[in-house]
Amino acid sequence: MTEMISEVDRDDNFLGLRPREDFYSGNYIHRASQLILLDPENRMLLQKRAPGKYWYPNRYTYSVSGTVADESYEICIAREMLEEIGISVPVRKLFKIPCILENKGAYHTVFSGRCSEEMASLIRHDPEEAVFVEWVELEDLRRAVKIEPGNYTPSLRAGIIKIFEEGCRKYIL
Repeated sequence: MTEMISEVDRDDNFLGLRPREDFYSGNYIHRASQLILLDPENRMLLQKRAPGKYWYPNRYTYSVSGTVADESYEICIAREMLEEIGISVPVRKLFKIPCILENKGAYHTVFSGRCSEEMASLIRHDPEEAVFVEWVELEDLRRAVKIEPGNYTPSLRAGIIKIFEEGCRKYIL
């Protein structure tokens, strides 16, 4: 069965559903939801994308990252959290990042959530999505994104830069 995801215009207005493969051409814009999951020590869970992923294989990305099907950004992140890391926590919408170049790309809505040590111990990543997950200090991530930007997805780079430029306390702490 072909997975259908939301197509939007340059202003993020919903146009309809298209097969996921149509977006690989780069001729359409889709929606994505991302999660910054923090543990009690304010470390962020990162996932290293699986080598079989079409978009940005083998790069580090958000704790959870998914394309929006026929649903809201909020419903997408709740679904993807369960699918990708096997847990569910309350989330808060932070901001939207437009990664649009010449009518292709995606709108990425970034959410934050926090888990307890007990909940963190229950995290199990989906090997089809990620090679592994790991907890990283936010400051270490900020430095790494600047030093080796090619190791990270464009939306993660944009989100981390925004958070540190505008202030961590405003968004996630």
